[in-house]
Amino acid sequence: MTVPSILPQSMSDGLELKTIDNSISRGAATRFSVNAISTEEGLSSLEEDWNRLGETAESPNVFTTFDWFRAWNRHRSHETRRSLRRPNVLVLKKDGAIAGISPLIYRETSRFGMAVRKMEFVGREADYNDLVLGNDAAAQSVAIAEFLAETHDHWDLVDLRDLRGTGETIAQIESALSNAGLIYRSLPEEERCPFLPIDAPSSEIVSSRSRSIRRMADGLHTLRKKQHRLERMSAGGLRVRIIENPQSEQGLLQKLIALENQKHVHGELSPPFISVYPEVFQSLFDSLGPRGWIYIAMMEMGDQPIGWRLGFRCGKKLWDFLTAYNHAYSRLSPGTMLVNAVLDYGYSHGYTEHDFLRGEESYKMQWSTGFHQTYRLLIWNRRWISQARALMYLDLKRVIYRVFGRTS
Repeated sequence: MTVPSILPQSMSDGLELKTIDNSISRGAATRFSVNAISTEEGLSSLEEDWNRLGETAESPNVFTTFDWFRAWNRHRSHETRRSLRRPNVLVLKKDGAIAGISPLIYRETSRFGMAVRKMEFVGREADYNDLVLGNDAAAQSVAIAEFLAETHDHWDLVDLRDLRGTGETIAQIESALSNAGLIYRSLPEEERCPFLPIDAPSSEIVSSRSRSIRRMADGLHTLRKKQHRLERMSAGGLRVRIIENPQSEQGLLQKLIALENQKHVHGELSPPFISVYPEVFQSLFDSLGPRGWIYIAMMEMGDQPIGWRLGFRCGKKLWDFLTAYNHAYSRLSPGTMLVNAVLDYGYSHGYTEHDFLRGEESYKMQWSTGFHQTYRLLIWNRRWISQARALMYLDLKRVIYRVFGRTS
């Protein structure tokens, strides 16, 4: 069944509104009941089950953990009036037990004087998001799609950014949305996530990548010279270590912040990140640290940090999230040397992949052998007001910017 668009042809072509008629049974979702949790008390009651689902997931994702959601939700809630933003976590139950969680929030926004009621992930700080955290993604996606269709009077737009495209995930979600009668659009995100397999020590990985590395600023010969220099300087107090329990090292967060505030990119100070959200990262250290999700690769001269990389351990994969170093030590290439250290740590501990996460900076391209793609999924219902609000929010803004020579 094709749903006719109420929008002008020129606009509806740009939106690519679509539903697809197929034969997947709606009965696939009847095993699950779905309800929304919108209070702090309700969220707290989910902690144990949420942690269980996160730790047993086939593809663990630190950005969908209870602690990540709670830390960022609390921070954002302090910035926004309670009536305009609240949790909207969808809980799926089977035989009375929690079997899946969809970590969403509800937010009211406005564009060009028109209010839009949105459902979305907790923030753009996450490089990967998942629609549902559970062990039956296909059926649970159907349950969530049917829930959205049944509650269509309460939202105008579902805007899901940085959705992971692992396996058949996107196809399963699109099929579920189609059968629920919802209109959607899925788009690849512009920034991909470079990665490389960890199948050897860093020295062998560098050797196997020599041809491409030579085309970059740090050629194979240069990398080896810096490695040898690092080894010589270690006798004078220079060391590289992997901190597996950041919550146990007193003053570690303050050290990261101090070094981040000195970070330069192309000769200019780079905007900080951790120091903007110190309470969030302290919360993450205290909660995710003891459960083994976070690691810090640190380069130090004596007791003075000169470079660090903050990452996550997600199943058998290492995710590289943030980095900073003292520009005065750039001759040592702390960032590159720390990647070497993380690769060696990963290889010796049985990790299979190093993911640089979102962004295609040159240093990531130097190492990567492939990319993971994420998607933006936009969903709106059949109500004309929902389509009109989605048009105002998504496409008309770009049209106006184009007419007046501005960029979004």
